[in-house]
Amino acid sequence: MAATGSTNNWAAAAQTNDAAISYAMETDYGVAPATAYQATRFTGENFRKQKTRQRPDEINGRAEASQAVTTQVAISGTLSGALSSATYDDFIAGVMRSDWKDGTITNGTDSASMLVKTFTIREKMLDSFLQRTGCFATQAQFSFQQGQFSTCSFDFTGANEAKNKQDIATSLLPAPTGTVIDTIGGFGGLTLGGVAPVGKVRQLSVTLGSTDAKSDYVMGQETAAGIVPGEFIASGQVQIMFKTFDEYDKFTEDWQGVIEATVRDGSGNGYKFTFLNASLQNPQINAGSKNTSVVATFDIEGNPTAAGGTVTITKVTPPAPPAGG
Repeated sequence: MAATGSTNNWAAAAQTNDAAISYAMETDYGVAPATAYQATRFTGENFRKQKTRQRPDEINGRAEASQAVTTQVAISGTLSGALSSATYDDFIAGVMRSDWKDGTITNGTDSASMLVKTFTIREKMLDSFLQRTGCFATQAQFSFQQGQFSTCSFDFTGANEAKNKQDIATSLLPAPTGTVIDTIGGFGGLTLGGVAPVGKVRQLSVTLGSTDAKSDYVMGQETAAGIVPGEFIASGQVQIMFKTFDEYDKFTEDWQGVIEATVRDGSGNGYKFTFLNASLQNPQINAGSKNTSVVATFDIEGNPTAAGGTVTITKVTPPAPPAGG
């Protein structure tokens, strides 16, 4: 017989390459909208639905545990990706609790300016969707490291997860196609108070999120009834080749000021991360082993300005060509 076509039943399970994630912002918390859904790119996810089960400690003559009952259901997970321009702007806005305006976003600073955004995040697997509603982004992490591509991750807490064979999306918007931001040509440098360190940067991470963000539960339903968004907080870490004591002196002198870093993709699009009032903390400057370069590692502590605002993210675009070019 001719060896043509494909072998049947070759896969032992659904393949990750066939999984697809899309999302839509909710009008009402925990209610999946029947609207256009935005497809997104990702390198991995670990969403899960968990039931909290409790057993009463009944005193009886049996040598076995009492029947357990469900007291609440929780949805949590992290969506990870390779950072590319415009791909995760909606989730960034969710973490910042604000909206993009003219290519710039600053975290919400008070009850009047703070926005709470929740999403329905659904994942196509086999012939169904795992539909996760009430997803609130509690934290975003961005990592830029020598020898690695730029990465990002978003942590979520959600209200419920259900299997749905029906596609409720009115349409599916294609995922952005920008190239992944690299850390060679794509790293535009870091400045402290407008001045670049003498030593070159080896590694930078930025963490944005909410302290004490959690779900609220009530009697009469096992799923979350709402969320407590907590307070916005920003931090980071930078690793610099140790050539001067300038950054160490900033730490000892309790310096506070603007810390900025710019990253771009191959076409010149990207982001500028600005800590509006930051300090350097917890220096690690060690001669770790023989025949190695000394690096200085500092934690970045983000603080609000007097007028409010801790972090601003600005979209950057390709530089304009020279006049007459």
